[in-house]
Amino acid sequence: MKKSVVLRGSAIAFGAALLVSAGSAALAEGTGAGDSQGVDVSVEIAPVEGPGALAMTVAAASTSLEENGSTELERVFTGSLPTVTVTDTRAPEDVPVDSFWYVVGTASDFHDSVGGETISANHLGWSPKLVAGEGEGEPFVEVGGDVAPSDPGLVDQELLYLAESGEANAGGGVFSATADLDLVVPADVPAGTYTSTITLSLFE
Repeated sequence: MKKSVVLRGSAIAFGAALLVSAGSAALAEGTGAGDSQGVDVSVEIAPVEGPGALAMTVAAASTSLEENGSTELERVFTGSLPTVTVTDTRAPEDVPVDSFWYVVGTASDFHDSVGGETISANHLGWSPKLVAGEGEGEPFVEVGGDVAPSDPGLVDQELLYLAESGEANAGGGVFSATADLDLVVPADVPAGTYTSTITLSLFE
């Protein structure tokens, strides 16, 4: 749900930018020897009221895997998880003492809606990593361990990353992670277009 809200907000902002650009272009083309007059635009933005919040956003609603490194015995497909960002806008005194926030992910089985075939989610693995400048190198932010395909794969809630809440809040409150994704299936897997959903959850 949060992901959908973020994407709708981005689309609205982008549409507004296009309208402003189009209007500016039309004005420039119509400029001649006549008079011109400027219009000042002002806005008052009130301070945000309330205690702030701990929230998660995802940079994109989808990603894709491409075949890379297949052998005669298995087919391998790789890709990347869209960047996941946790933002903490709470006042320091509102952050629970000795608390941690953490993000976990779990995948559904892959389904081919046309052929009806299924690939178990345990064939999908990931290797989490922090984003440079947004957590990388900070001692209070850690990524989860690598999860190999079939051992056990992303079938349970696997850790993407975590942070000590108080230190992360004091350190700017914005930290991001991603993960390399790899799907490994038998060489005789039926052809098709398979889709899965990785559900990401933020807890504290």
